Order: sequence, then structure tokens, then C-alpha cells
Amino acid sequence: MSAAGIPLDPPAPVYLVHGPEQLLRDEAVAAIVGAALDPSLADFNHDRFEAGQCRPEEVVAAAQMLPVMAALRVVVVRGVERFKAEALAPLAAYVADPSPSTCLVLEGEKVDMRRALFVSVKKVGQVVECKPPYDNQLVPWIMARVRGTGRSISPEAAQFMANYTGANLGALAGELEKAATYAGGGPIDLTAVSETVGAGRVHTVFELTDALGDRRPAAALKALATLLDSGEAPLRVQAIIVRHYRLLWRAHEARRAGAGDLARTLGVAPFLAKKLTAQAGRYGGDELAGCVRRFAQVDLDLKGGALSPRRALEDEVLALTRRAPAGAGRISSGR
Repeated sequence: MSAAGIPLDPPAPVYLVHGPEQLLRDEAVAAIVGAALDPSLADFNHDRFEAGQCRPEEVVAAAQMLPVMAALRVVVVRGVERFKAEALAPLAAYVADPSPSTCLVLEGEKVDMRRALFVSVKKVGQVVECKPPYDNQLVPWIMARVRGTGRSISPEAAQFMANYTGANLGALAGELEKAATYAGGGPIDLTAVSETVGAGRVHTVFELTDALGDRRPAAALKALATLLDSGEAPLRVQAIIVRHYRLLWRAHEARRAGAGDLARTLGVAPFLAKKLTAQAGRYGGDELAGCVRRFAQVDLDLKGGALSPRRALEDEVLALTRRAPAGAGRISSGR
């Protein structure tokens, strides 16, 4: 859930903000605090705690205090999953019957929703789950995020950002901010992205994914070498490769199912949907499944395997672009 989708009017007495995406958790907490707290009286009415560095009883004591010259006080607890289960009883009892003059915000990455504390939050407050968007949601997420700032971004620029960062929303937000700064008051286009990420890098990422999808090993190896020689991290290059083959697999499945609007189904710009359809036709279904299985081994190699990261990626590129024997699991037209 984005910060824009959180019920804030009026603020709930208790919020649980949880999930794997740090950027979304931070933005959700900031939105809740901004809606509930009078900034001019923040010094008197805003308490912050780190679970593991305090006791639940301290949180409860702060939450039970009356606000100073304001309607609400705000108590934020970060890393709530770090509280030991046996110590949560006082906090669970408070959440079951919270103070109407306090907004308690519990934040954490991994929480056990079966615990009494979190069951009570669902009954009396709001649960905000912060998950990164799926692959087919990433380009629309980028475009919506930029629109939320009153700006616009071209489909090509959004697609590049999705390919380059994947669903690492923290890195993505940073790249978007840099591109927006370069663009000034204008739309964010590939020119702005090229100036902030590097024109050669933008071009080479597209060269790599095109060469892989078209099964051109020499061109793919050349683009790979250019990216690595320019300082691109091997794990980021691997993420770019993995994401492209996930899109190819989904294009293959959508084509086989007779999906109409592939751009909408895949969550990509129309120009890329057309390209992915053509590229998926160069692979058999079994081949694409084998590609996806191979990525797990390459991930291990990149994180300390016997091969150097460069060699592991080179071997991967050659394996991915190798032609299968004629008739081996080719993709039919789906008609």
C-alpha cells in the first residue's frame, strides 16, 4: 500500500506498518505522523522507540500520557518484531483498549500476524502492508509515483528505470529524484535519465536485453563487457538479466493464453510489449523454464562461488543465447 492509500482522516488509534519494503514503510510512517501530529507541538507530543532498546511497558506509559495542547500525541515504535513474544502482554492489552488521544504506530519488517498484539491491531486500528510491486506493476508504479509529484515520465524512461533497478524501490526513488532534478520543471525522459545514470549505460542495458532476447551471443557478451568495465555491479547486471527473462516467460504464457492487451498484462510500455512478444517467439517454453532455473546457480556464483563474477555472467549469457535443437519446445502462435 502506498502512503496515499492509508486511512488517515481521522487517524486510527493504532497502526501496524509492516512488510519487506523499507521505503514504503518509511513513507507510510511519515504520512501517519504528518496527519496525526501538530508539528508546532511535536517536541511535546511525539515519542520514538526502537524495539530491543526499550521495554513494551515504556511504550504503553508513553501512549497513556495525555497530549499537550493538541488533540493527539503520536508514539512510534520501530522494529516491533524485535520485542520478545513473552514480553508483549502489556502492549497487547493496551492495543485492545487504546487511548483515544494517542496514535500508536508499530513498524516492522517481518511480523507474526498470529500474535495477539497484531490480531488486536486488525480489530481496532489499521494494518498497512508494504510490499514491493510485482514485475508487471513496476512501470505503472514508477509512472504513478512521478505523477504524484506533479511531474510526468516517458514510458521509455520508466521502462529503463524498471530494468535498471528492478523492484529495489529505495534505489529507484533515488534515481528518479536525480533524473527529476536534471529535468527541472519538464518531463523526465531518456535524456534526463541518460545524464544522471550515464548515456552509455542506458544504451548498453537496452543493448544487452535486446541481444539476449534476440539470441545474439556476440552482441550480448559485448554489452555485458561494456557494463562491467564501466563499473556496473555484477549483481545489478544479473538482476537486469533475470527481470528480462521473467518478462519473456510471462510474454510466452500470455501469448499462449491468447491475452489481448499484452502491454497491460505485462505492465510494460507498448513498444516493449511488442519487442517481448517477438523475442519470446525465439525461445521454447522449456527453454525459458530452464533459463529461470539456471539463475539460482548464477546467484550463488556471484555471491562467492568458484567462478569469478565476470566468468559466471559470461557463461550465463552464452547458455541463455545458445540455440536449442530444431523443434525443441518452440513456442506456437497460440492460435
